[in-house]
Amino acid sequence: MSTSAIRDLHKAYPGEYQTDVRVPSGCGQIFYNNPYISRIDDKDPDAKTIRMTYEEIHRSGASGRPFAYAHTIDLGMAIGRPIPHTSLRPDLHLSAAEVSWPSPVLVKHGYEGRYWIINAGIKNDYTLKYYPYHQEVVDLLKGKVQFVQVGQKEHNHPALKGVIDMRGQTDLRELFRLSYHADGAVNAVSLQMVVMMALDKPCVVIAGGREGVRWQLYPAHRYLYTNGALPCCPYDGCWRSKKKECANLVDGEPLCMRMIRPEMVADAVTMYYDGGRLAWPN
Repeated sequence: MSTSAIRDLHKAYPGEYQTDVRVPSGCGQIFYNNPYISRIDDKDPDAKTIRMTYEEIHRSGASGRPFAYAHTIDLGMAIGRPIPHTSLRPDLHLSAAEVSWPSPVLVKHGYEGRYWIINAGIKNDYTLKYYPYHQEVVDLLKGKVQFVQVGQKEHNHPALKGVIDMRGQTDLRELFRLSYHADGAVNAVSLQMVVMMALDKPCVVIAGGREGVRWQLYPAHRYLYTNGALPCCPYDGCWRSKKKECANLVDGEPLCMRMIRPEMVADAVTMYYDGGRLAWPN
């Protein structure tokens, strides 16, 4: 999410700043080929370290500002200069070579056809994002859409039937390439959603009622939410993280997710074809 803030800094003040990043292990791949990143030594006396934060999350229910703008606001405050926000799109850069390479699903599974990505899992710190009807969605679209299942092996990703299983088989750059070649993706509010927006790709987001809609919504996505329909998220999200914190569990799963029927998800996928954004495979 911080990539758009770095881009907007350089667009607002071209040639005035050099920027480098320090990120958790593996996440550095996000910044490969990024023209706004220059190597800066940690011991450089002229360098200033800025922790990228997003305090706007605490005001977003009232302000309506999206997550995509939050880092830009805080970075502007840190340098003492306003940074105009230019786009909701995150900033990923695939090289010409990466674009020309075949999709990882062809390389690793020999599949040459069109496909959608599906991320049907959760991390242990956000169990409220789990959607219990992914298999039903796959079954409803059988014969129309081929799904490729992804997910980090360290997280919880139950195996789906009728999909090409690529769980634990992609690093970040491979995931970006897999997403670049895909028709679209089905997922919760997650990294996959952000990648699809960065690549200008269709995406169906099964959001439920956890987060504020305006905070997470990308206009180009089909964003399925239940905010306003339940007493636990009557306006903004409930902002809880784990199932044990949920006030509306039904058979162990949050009601806000159960209310999003698999037919609704399947219809959101087919809407991209019915509207002409995508053409059905021959």
